[in-house]
Amino acid sequence: MQQLAQPIEAVRHVADGSRAGAVLEAEAAVDAYVSDFPEPGDKVIALDILLRDLARLRLRAPELDAFLDAVEGHIDDLHRDLARRAA
Repeated sequence: MQQLAQPIEAVRHVADGSRAGAVLEAEAAVDAYVSDFPEPGDKVIALDILLRDLARLRLRAPELDAFLDAVEGHIDDLHRDLARRAA
């Protein structure tokens, strides 16, 4: 079975803890991962990869759907922000 991207493993670890602030920790993991890419186009690709891996995580752990919805919402916000900056 293929490995998930490192930030997705971090998201899964945080989600499994079911503690207050877990969504913020997951969003911070996404932000840290994306910040490693200097170019906006590279950031968009990185976000797309994260969305793909989150979809794979949903298949492995469907009980995390609500949590993953929140993380995907954050990724969507980052996509929109990048699109606004490019315009």
